[in-house]
Amino acid sequence: MSSPVQESGLRNTSPSPEPGTTQNNETGALATDSDSDNDKADPGVAETKTRPTFAIKMLNLCKEIIVMVLIAVAYAALTNESPPKVSKSPAAYPFFPTNSIITDWYKGQITEAIEKARSSDIAFVMFYAPWDAESQTARKQLEVTASYMHQEVAFAAVNCWQPGSECKRQYSKVYKWPVLIAYPTHGRGIQYNGPLEAFHMIKFLQNLCKPLVRPNNTDDLIGKHDTVISANLNVLPGSYEYAVFYSTALRFLERDPFRDAIFAVLPQKQDLEPSIHLHVWNGTITYDGEWSPESLTAWILKNSQQVTSWVAPTGMKSLTLASFVQPGPTLILFTPKNPLFQRVDYYDMLKEVTYEYYNCANNTYAAKRRELVREERLRGRENYQKLRQRCLNRRINEGKRVVTSVPNIWTNSTFKDICNCVSNEMISKICPEKDASVLTVDPMSPDHLLKTVAEEACREFLLAHRYAPPIFERRVENSLDVTGFACQTNSSLGFVAIDSLRFSHFAEKLGVDLSTSVQKTGVVIVDEKMETHHIMAANLNGTNLRLFIRNFTQNTLSRSLRSRVHLKTKSNHFYPHLDCSKSSHFCVTELATHNFLDTILQPNKVVVVFYYSKQCSFCNGIGYVFLTAAKLLFGVENMVFARIDGDANLLPWEYTMESYPTILFIPANRKSESRAFPKNLQITVPNLIGFILANVEPVLKLQTMWSICCQTKGLSSRTSPLAFQFADEKSKCVASVRMETLTVIDKTLKEWRNSTRKQNVLHKLQVLRHLHLLFAHSPEEVVKIRSYLTKVRD
Repeated sequence: MSSPVQESGLRNTSPSPEPGTTQNNETGALATDSDSDNDKADPGVAETKTRPTFAIKMLNLCKEIIVMVLIAVAYAALTNESPPKVSKSPAAYPFFPTNSIITDWYKGQITEAIEKARSSDIAFVMFYAPWDAESQTARKQLEVTASYMHQEVAFAAVNCWQPGSECKRQYSKVYKWPVLIAYPTHGRGIQYNGPLEAFHMIKFLQNLCKPLVRPNNTDDLIGKHDTVISANLNVLPGSYEYAVFYSTALRFLERDPFRDAIFAVLPQKQDLEPSIHLHVWNGTITYDGEWSPESLTAWILKNSQQVTSWVAPTGMKSLTLASFVQPGPTLILFTPKNPLFQRVDYYDMLKEVTYEYYNCANNTYAAKRRELVREERLRGRENYQKLRQRCLNRRINEGKRVVTSVPNIWTNSTFKDICNCVSNEMISKICPEKDASVLTVDPMSPDHLLKTVAEEACREFLLAHRYAPPIFERRVENSLDVTGFACQTNSSLGFVAIDSLRFSHFAEKLGVDLSTSVQKTGVVIVDEKMETHHIMAANLNGTNLRLFIRNFTQNTLSRSLRSRVHLKTKSNHFYPHLDCSKSSHFCVTELATHNFLDTILQPNKVVVVFYYSKQCSFCNGIGYVFLTAAKLLFGVENMVFARIDGDANLLPWEYTMESYPTILFIPANRKSESRAFPKNLQITVPNLIGFILANVEPVLKLQTMWSICCQTKGLSSRTSPLAFQFADEKSKCVASVRMETLTVIDKTLKEWRNSTRKQNVLHKLQVLRHLHLLFAHSPEEVVKIRSYLTKVRD
């Protein structure tokens, strides 16, 4: 029996050749026959077959050559060590005028600029980028500052944007321009972080020239400043403690450019132990840490407790104001803050009221501080009147003066410069003749120094009036008492002040109109958790402010509903002059807070309100849809379309929307059953009209559908308002209205069966029957149909 392998092999074997022949011979014979056939073929065919073979070989050769060239180019690029060719940067040009007081290092020579700055007592350097808008704005302000302070401070500017410059290489990752740094003779620079305004820069440099004060006692400062840091030190040359305290006062100006915290030195004998005290509103804290600027600064920031403070938002997105408003209700005082005036009377009045408000346990220190603030307010008003009268008299006699510029007594001014500010009558007594070789008066005499100080005070007084005149309460009074009110409620008030000259847009947003107020002052309480705010309508004084706080504590204040103050801009999109009630053309009413409730609560009027915001990019497109739908339904008498800027108008909470755009439907009679357009539907013209038809009453729905049919011919297929039942042709539209008429007749019949006033309902049925017949046979009689629709509604 054979194996499977053998069987498979037998099946696959070819038949055995005939006797006398072999298989190889057969194959050779076949090959011989094939060769003989090829020899008999046409010679032109062989030549044709050799041509494609030659073309393929040439194509492959070209590919190989291209690959070799690419490899050679890549190798040459990798081995080439020469730098890439870069276009030459544009030449630097001066940023400041050639005759400017400011030294402009416009080529970015930062080393020379710093060395030059260190050679002066104090130098103020601006690092800028020529293309930056804020740098261009600061340039003008810095020139004003330099014209006023150039005798005390050296001014310079360095271009840190010039490609390839020294400053660009050292400071290549600066994220904001300009950067302003003040360099004293010794120590590191002090960065200025205040507003880019000349008056604030002048005040900063004045504080930098005199970082410490030397009062007779701390009570003189407690009534003027929010925080007082006093030090009992040995002030003799070489005192380490004094050097540390002086350096801390300089560095603190970076965090406090407005100098709300004051550093005072009280000299003492060398053998006594030095001490530092932090005077807060309700007590005094003594420092017991390491004597170093870093430790002392951290201790001051940690222990500073202020019941009220100035708030200055950065101008960018930040949480500066939110940190004060979010913890609880906050009283915000908007009032002008002049940096060149030491005191702001309305802010001092706020501090006086605040010390009363938080004095729950009859704290003697808080009561004393309140009295000190009150005394300083009275003293400050009196001093201002005296200085004003003195400077006014000097301005009257200004024509008798030779030169109005006055040097400062702490500079190395020459005697000739000092004589320039003396009146003509005193020149013969004080100033020598041109050919005189001997001085007759000592320029540092006490009388002359007092006169120079007075001149400088008037010079600064007049400069401060150019920024903003001071505002005082007409009469310092206290007829009410709010002592301890903070302990009478679980939501005690916080108190902050905001400069109304720089941040008036915050007041505008809250509805406080500062444009009509001469004092540019206002008070508002913001309760973020309750989503309410309250505006003080009365004139600002001590009595009204205390009354406002008391009413809030007793929950007797009503929520303020006032529109934001609208500024006149080209993109305002607000048209208050349009009166849609008197217009015979298509019109959408523009609502505000004062007429919102009167408009939506009209009896027998369906109101459709479109909420939008100027910050909403989608509102423009949705506004077109809303206007299109309003134009289609313009013929419906009892339907009003209106819009309101929900972000700019303060409304009752039940009519306040959380997002924009939002469309609110308010029915004719059931005003409390208003509905918002569903958020899961796309806002289109068909969907909006369908939403309105689904919520109106049956008779008004009939009138609305007929109004759409009357305008069907004038519409293209793309802008057809029919969303679900309607077709483009007017005949189908009228048919749908006729079907709706039958639905209304059916509902009216049910009403007739259960009604006690059957005669009136019967009359309505007769009118509906005539309408149905007109829709069926005479839809072109528009006037007649409208008259019947009016009868049905009545």
